[in-house]
Amino acid sequence: MTNNANVSKSSFGDFVQGDKYVNAPSLLPLEKAIAAIQASIVDNPQMEEIIEELAEYTTNRPGREIIGVEKKLENGERKDLIDNAVYLKNKFERYLAKRQLSLVEQHVHVHVLAMIDTTFNQKIRPLILDDRSKSEVDTAVHEYIIEPVYQSIVGYNSSVTSSLVAGMLYFLTGKCHLIWGK
Repeated sequence: MTNNANVSKSSFGDFVQGDKYVNAPSLLPLEKAIAAIQASIVDNPQMEEIIEELAEYTTNRPGREIIGVEKKLENGERKDLIDNAVYLKNKFERYLAKRQLSLVEQHVHVHVLAMIDTTFNQKIRPLILDDRSKSEVDTAVHEYIIEPVYQSIVGYNSSVTSSLVAGMLYFLTGKCHLIWGK
């Protein structure tokens, strides 16, 4: 018995006779977390703590003066961002409200908001405190927050845009988790 194939009059974009191994691209940490969340929801539908964790980000941060995104940006001398920030924050709030009944979505939002919060406070806030230019701060926000979060979450939910990620940033600003001023 022979193992031959005649493909002389055929057209193939990808032809393999035998085994073919495809290595999936490496996932970013946030992508891994999202995949794990999806698997854990199936295995464990009792995830009430996720609602409590999300509430940490969707409510105003205790111990900080509640002044809203406009005043936060004004205090940080970023009046140039206010109109867009308010629009994007409100857009994310509507997005979040529409998905509030999905435990998977809530869990994903906890991880995404936590990543934005942590990254802002470790990478962006020091630049602000060092009086770096608006351009440097904006570049860092894009490089360390907007782009990595977008790249991580778009594979899970293709309706997410980089503008929505920016809305998450301004949402956290409005809830007093992120400080743009000194």
